[in-house]
Amino acid sequence: MDSDTVPSTPRSTQEPTPETEYESRIANLDSTPTQFTTEYFSWRQLADMSGRLPELAEQFGAVTALCLGDYVALGTDTGLVVVTDYLGRTKAALGSPATAAYGPVSTLAFSTDHLALVAGYAQGFVVVWDWVKGTTVSVSRPLQDSDKPDAAGHPAGTAITFAAFVGASKHRYISGSSGGHVLYHHIIRRLLTTMNTSQLAGPDSGILFEAAALPYGSHKCTTDDMGLVAILTDTSLTIVKTRHGVEQQYRASYQTSTKPVQKRTVIKRPYAGCVSWLPALGYRRPATATDPAEPDYTPPKLAYSWGASIHILAIQLDYNVSGNGTPMGSVPPRVQFEREAEWTAVGDVVFCRWIEAGTLLYMTQSQRMFVLETALAQETEICASPPGSIAGRPWVTLATGVEAEPSYVQVMSVYKRRVFALCGAASLYIGRLLSWTERLELLVERGQFIDAITLATGFYQERTGQVVVGLPRSRRPGDANQKKRQALVGSRLAGLMRSALKRMFDADHDHRPNTEPELHALASICVQACLALGSLQILFSDVFECYSTDSAHQFVFLETIEPFILSGDITHLPPQVLNAMVDSYGTTPPLIRRLGGILMCLNLQHGEFDVDRVLSSCRKHRLWRTFARVWLSMGDPIAPITSIIAAASQTNRSRDSNSGQTVGELTIEHPVGDDGFDDEAPDVVIFDYLDMVIRGRYYPENQPIQPQSRAEKYSTLVAQLVFPPIETLQAQGSEQQTFATLLALLGLGTERLLDMLKHVLSDPFIGYINIIVKPPSTTQSTQDSDRALRRPSQVKSLMQIVVDTLHTLTMAAYTDPAGQMLSARQIGQLTSFALTLYATRFPLIYLTDETMAEWSDVLLRLDDVATRAERECAFELLFKLNPPRSYSDYIDRVRSAGFFRVLEHIYHTLEQYENALRTFLDHPDFTQHRLVFPAMKELGASKRPNALECTASFALNSATELVEVDADSFVETVAAIASLDHGKIIDTLSTRPQLQFAYMRSLLDPAPDALSQSPGPRIGPVLSTDERSPPNIGLSEEQHMVVYPLKSLVPDDSQPTNRFSQAYHERYLELMCQYSPSGVLPYLKKHADLSPEPFRLTYVQSVCGKHGVSDGLVWALVRLGDFSGALQTLLQQTDQEIESIKAAVPDDRAGSTFAQDIAAEPGPPALTEADRERLTDHLDIAAHNIDGCVGVCRAALAKLGKDADLQPGNYLGQGASSPTANGAAARSQSDYRSLVSAQLCDLWLALLRRTLGYLHTTNRTLDALPPGAATETREAWQLVSKRQRWMLQSVLDALIFAASPASSFISLRAIIQQLITTSSTAAATENNNNTRQSGAARSLDITEIQHLLAVAVSAYKTEAQLMALTNVLVDYDLFTTFAQLVRSQKQGWRVAPDSAQGTGGHALASRDVGDLCCAKCHSPLFVDRRQEHAMAELRRQTAQYYESSALRVLDLHVFEDRDAQWQWMKLRTDSTAYDRLLGQNTHAGAGAAAAADAQVVLFKCGHGFHRHCVDGLAAKGLAAADAPLPECAQCADAPASVRCIGAIG
Repeated sequence: MDSDTVPSTPRSTQEPTPETEYESRIANLDSTPTQFTTEYFSWRQLADMSGRLPELAEQFGAVTALCLGDYVALGTDTGLVVVTDYLGRTKAALGSPATAAYGPVSTLAFSTDHLALVAGYAQGFVVVWDWVKGTTVSVSRPLQDSDKPDAAGHPAGTAITFAAFVGASKHRYISGSSGGHVLYHHIIRRLLTTMNTSQLAGPDSGILFEAAALPYGSHKCTTDDMGLVAILTDTSLTIVKTRHGVEQQYRASYQTSTKPVQKRTVIKRPYAGCVSWLPALGYRRPATATDPAEPDYTPPKLAYSWGASIHILAIQLDYNVSGNGTPMGSVPPRVQFEREAEWTAVGDVVFCRWIEAGTLLYMTQSQRMFVLETALAQETEICASPPGSIAGRPWVTLATGVEAEPSYVQVMSVYKRRVFALCGAASLYIGRLLSWTERLELLVERGQFIDAITLATGFYQERTGQVVVGLPRSRRPGDANQKKRQALVGSRLAGLMRSALKRMFDADHDHRPNTEPELHALASICVQACLALGSLQILFSDVFECYSTDSAHQFVFLETIEPFILSGDITHLPPQVLNAMVDSYGTTPPLIRRLGGILMCLNLQHGEFDVDRVLSSCRKHRLWRTFARVWLSMGDPIAPITSIIAAASQTNRSRDSNSGQTVGELTIEHPVGDDGFDDEAPDVVIFDYLDMVIRGRYYPENQPIQPQSRAEKYSTLVAQLVFPPIETLQAQGSEQQTFATLLALLGLGTERLLDMLKHVLSDPFIGYINIIVKPPSTTQSTQDSDRALRRPSQVKSLMQIVVDTLHTLTMAAYTDPAGQMLSARQIGQLTSFALTLYATRFPLIYLTDETMAEWSDVLLRLDDVATRAERECAFELLFKLNPPRSYSDYIDRVRSAGFFRVLEHIYHTLEQYENALRTFLDHPDFTQHRLVFPAMKELGASKRPNALECTASFALNSATELVEVDADSFVETVAAIASLDHGKIIDTLSTRPQLQFAYMRSLLDPAPDALSQSPGPRIGPVLSTDERSPPNIGLSEEQHMVVYPLKSLVPDDSQPTNRFSQAYHERYLELMCQYSPSGVLPYLKKHADLSPEPFRLTYVQSVCGKHGVSDGLVWALVRLGDFSGALQTLLQQTDQEIESIKAAVPDDRAGSTFAQDIAAEPGPPALTEADRERLTDHLDIAAHNIDGCVGVCRAALAKLGKDADLQPGNYLGQGASSPTANGAAARSQSDYRSLVSAQLCDLWLALLRRTLGYLHTTNRTLDALPPGAATETREAWQLVSKRQRWMLQSVLDALIFAASPASSFISLRAIIQQLITTSSTAAATENNNNTRQSGAARSLDITEIQHLLAVAVSAYKTEAQLMALTNVLVDYDLFTTFAQLVRSQKQGWRVAPDSAQGTGGHALASRDVGDLCCAKCHSPLFVDRRQEHAMAELRRQTAQYYESSALRVLDLHVFEDRDAQWQWMKLRTDSTAYDRLLGQNTHAGAGAAAAADAQVVLFKCGHGFHRHCVDGLAAKGLAAADAPLPECAQCADAPASVRCIGAIG
């Protein structure tokens, strides 16, 4: 609750001194000894004040709170407030016996005039003191139990952690407690002093970190009258207006930053926070060139932190409100808060205060202090805490129990750019940022001159990246602040360089660090400083003089400035420095190369350096780039040309003497640099120099020469030297002297010269160059030269001069009898270049007949293949621009020269079009042959007389050659010319069937991406790289139902049409069967549905059968409905592949070469990679054939099934060879469907029989191999067996899918029963038949049926899929038939491995079972040899599906080979008769004939014996290889129901 003013008698008071204690004492602290100083910050202890603190603590109590202004206010733990000056002299001690009960002082704050204090106490009291008078102004008491419920106040016992005056008033203040309450107090003085208290925040707002009021600044702002208060909690920031009513202005909730912030990212709940206001501060805007200096101000800002995140909030005033357009309007502006910046500190921020505008000081929880310049987003760590640790106040932790950071507001303060901190209880420190001069002086005192110069350079350029105090900050380049900064720092920087040089090179100095790294560092930083200052005077005067005292030091200086020269920062050197550079770098080759690069980057002005010295050094060290540049800078562009050409020619002559090359074929070789290219080679330099100078540019900078007149002068001089401006030679043999420079350049490289000329002549600058040409007869003296030139001379452009010079030189070289001036290749290159240049640049200048004859003679008679293309192009241009009077005279000469393009032009001109087209085919370049087709089209489209007739005649006469060039383009050309017909071309090609096939393929089956470039037929799309590849006629499921569309044969708009006659297609089909059989099937599929019909199916069947194209034959049979014939065709192909597989298996005969080779090799032989690859190829083809068979069966199901549903009896049996073909005559729907089903089942049954026959034959062959058979032979047959099992698997998968419950045509049960029935009736016949072919139709034994069922079920791995299969495959009838088959063939149980442990079983287990055989057929005993763990796993897998106590499980085994894994399946047989019979036998036996006695030993032949019978015979030794087992004697008297099956059989 609030109360009126309570009088208080201070315990001790002293009159304050009249002078301002802060200004008089703090201003002199800089002269006191430094206690703790870093590069940026200085901590000093207030010695007088710190010395008084123990005495004050003893007198008034320990210090608990601190506040500084013009005076120092100390709060104690006894509840007293002591005000002292900075000397520690007590000015007032505020307190009374009444205030002693308020508890220790927890917070203090001065008013704006420093005459009032607001103090908060630990028990919740807030007292406003007039410390000068020593009286209390007001006391705010905590809430009591007797207060009203809606009373505003702090709870009793909660410490006041924050208190501050609002604005300049001493009657408005805020207070915040550790419990989270923030109150606004307003003292009203009228007749009675009263106080209004309003609650700004409560405990619901969260943990209170800090509350602060906006103070007044140096500039009056609208916000001063608002009384803004910022309240920061762990959940939100709230800004409240307290004047003229409490009103919330802004609120921001705590959340992790979603945008990327500078440096770091912290994501955690904050348990530290602080807030600081920056008031409106005025400053003077610097003057510019247009605007004078004007006063301005920075708006108020708020800095607050949550954890490690620092946020800057700017206050903007919006004057554009209703009724107010200017700041002076009657309506107050609207206050807006905008986020200005965000920063992430290295740790949680526990204290932050503004030092000045834009500079924020903050401290982290580890008491590291930083300065953040908000405008630049630049952070600088200034120092750590003072030597003593700053003890914060843990008010939040004490009040809430949360592990929060302590509060430092009570023990730290910032006043007038200085930081005050209370360390412990007896030390008070003051800190401040060092100014820029102090920082430089500190480095100088430490002897760190290089660091000082570096820092000063950064100050000068405003690029330190650090906080700087005492220098004006420029807002824009070139403003007054920047000039002032440079003026302040520039003189100091120059002094630092001189001081550093004096310290380094002063001989009297005791400590002289003259190591090379230090010399380099000092020279480098001096260069950077001078470049920053914009003046190199100090560098080349003071610095160079100091380094020149020693040659080693001088070289260090020169090496230091080298990179600055190469980068272009230093472009000029004084003569003494340049001479020193030349002398120092001319000692070793690496330095010489570096010297050349340095001289190239300098601006060498005549008169500013020793020219002779530099040029001699360049010539001596072969620095030709620098040599040329120096001469050009002196205004002589001619001198370097002669010297560099002479050096290059001398180098080439020395190389020619070693290589024996001629002058016209010189190849320049010179040392190369690290990058593989020597830019200082004279032959490289000369062409670059000529290129740039003739184009009016400096070498090597490639910058335009200024002024323009100088550029034209240099260009003219150089052009006249290379291309002498004369019309004809004055005397025979004078060309060597006249064209000396040009000939020398040609010797250096003709291609280089021509490339340089192309680049030069394409520059627009060349249009300004005109040269005066003197007639050869003109001779004048020096006195009358001008008068003589004006009359007969001509003015020509540089381009004309080049053409005339090259013409004159080539004519002289061509007519030279010795032929040593130029080589034939050079003559061809120069002539072609000159003529091309003439034709393209001067198309309106007509040549005389004499000149035309000269050019033509050179181009046509020159024997040089390398330049033929160039000469032909030039001659073609010459012919078109200057047509000859008689074209016929040039035909033979042009043909002999090989200029076929020109020859074509001549024939066109003479209207001999057929000969013109013939020139394309006669051209030696094959790429030119294709151009005949556009020419033919052009002639065909023209209206010239006889053009169409000549084109047609040429096409017929040259048809074979045109097809060989490009059949596709030829077909397109024939179609584009009206006078040509495809039929005539096809008839013409009848004698060349291969070419006829290529032409018809392009006509009937064009491939857009294929071009015929060879005489042979183009390779069409194939299914495999092997011609024996099986057809892939299997269709996708979507295509099954549209293979045989039952639509009208009349074509409609949606059907593709056939543009060619049926004869064309059938002839092409016959040719394709001969030359590209792999493309027959794709062609048939592509064109089958065209309308009208492109070919007859019967013709397709006959031609494909004639030429052995099986895939086309099968396709035709399927289209005709002869599915049985198609299947038999594919199976015959498969039989052939099976025979090929047998032939490909390595022979096992002892006398074979293969066996001998293997036997000669060490180690066990294995199947070679070549044999494996050969076997794999045949097996792949067989597998493709089987896939084709499956496709036939599927197509039959799709066609016949749909036909039976729609139109029964309409299609079945047409062309079919099956016994069920007569069903086509059935009239009823049911009979017809039965016939269809029977035919489909026959197809699948034939495929299954053949596939099982392949596997059966292979397994029999594998079993018949002797024990000593070769490993490679056994491995080969195992590979064949494996692949054939895969074929069987694919067939069964397709069959099961086709026999799904949705299909009513295919019965899997019927197919299996038919297989079983056939097997039972033909078993005996098959056992005695040893001559049956591997792929012939045959009956199946029980082993193959077992394999069939096992493979079928193995396709369904999960129980759900097995149940789905059971719905189709497993039914009562099927298993009844199978049980009968088992009984009839005397099949029995397998021998269990664990049965040997019973009575009488040891003999069989220990005896070699290979010696036991059947008494009926002498077949060896069939015993399962799986290991115990394998059998245990088998029993475990069986038990997880069935319970052995309730069900009996029949295990069906498929014997493949001794090394293969047994395949097995499990079927429920408890309802079968055979199962009941076995059960009766088991219960009927007595004694030894128990359950184990009912087990039967199986033989591969199918016969069986009781297990105990076989064990007994084996124990007696009656079973041997030469003495087969007799009929069982023990079962002789037994009933027939329990007698051995072998005895019954």
